[in-house]
Amino acid sequence: MRKKVFAAVIVFLTLTVFISDSTFAAWTQAKGHAYNQLTVSRYVTGKKFTTVQADYDNIAKGTGNDIRVLRTAGFVSESISYYGEYGITDTLTVFTSIPWKWTKSDDTRRYANSDGPTGVGDIDLGLRYNLTKNVLGAGALMSIQGAVKIPEAYEYGHPLKELSLGDGQYDAKLELLLGRGFGKGYAGLTAGYKYRFENSEYYSFKPSDQVSVKIWGGYAVLSWLSIRGLVDWTKSVGNAEVSDELIIENYQYGGLSKSKDNVLIRNTLVLEPSYLNATMYLVFNITQKIQTVLSYNTDLKGIPPFESRDWAKGETFSVAWVYLY
Repeated sequence: MRKKVFAAVIVFLTLTVFISDSTFAAWTQAKGHAYNQLTVSRYVTGKKFTTVQADYDNIAKGTGNDIRVLRTAGFVSESISYYGEYGITDTLTVFTSIPWKWTKSDDTRRYANSDGPTGVGDIDLGLRYNLTKNVLGAGALMSIQGAVKIPEAYEYGHPLKELSLGDGQYDAKLELLLGRGFGKGYAGLTAGYKYRFENSEYYSFKPSDQVSVKIWGGYAVLSWLSIRGLVDWTKSVGNAEVSDELIIENYQYGGLSKSKDNVLIRNTLVLEPSYLNATMYLVFNITQKIQTVLSYNTDLKGIPPFESRDWAKGETFSVAWVYLY
């Protein structure tokens, strides 16, 4: 069913370390300068981390604390995305991310006789402000950034019956970024909180807010080659809500009928996901202004409390082209 791939719909794992060696010292883009990145990605999943408990017939009977890895219907999301930054001033940068996605789902092929929706997905728009370039005299940078996810570029389908290009509601995220250079390399830490607004397109429900911690870094192996790494841990705070009308509608599709249906929250709509994933990058400096970036991202099981639960287990392969001016 579509509930098996709903999590994958909102998974679009774009590159999150957009810091080139030439721009790291200032963190934000210099006034009038820009960073442009075009990324081609392929995301594949056929498994999920779930806390839903099932009987011998694999019928959901509730939720628990144990995490199982289950096979699901195959899902593929191929995308071309643009990411850009522009320096409004030397300390203030505006950035955006715009994806075009092609989705393919075994479930939609089986039940709707089609691959899945295609088009523009969720659009991100944000600002980053450099607070200081020398935190406590340690030579570390500190910035703050805020971004909003905009779901207006696509039509959001019925959450229990249709596959959509996004999760259909606005998100607002605030992050604090710390980073420091070390010779030919750098390392950093990002901590953030995401507030997720209510979705009332068909039936009212609110996804859980999330806290996140990212550890990242890079090193220039050669003048033309750098390696980068990123570990991202995101955890739901557990405040997801669903309306009685949606619970009743879900019951007609085989969902549980109790008023606090955690199966609906954690599995059918995936409103309280937590995940741990890692990304590795190879950065090739073609010229001082042009780069090619190859990357691989994978979801990890992790260990408590840094673990993936109620989320798809997938892989993303990407190639990106960067132009700086």
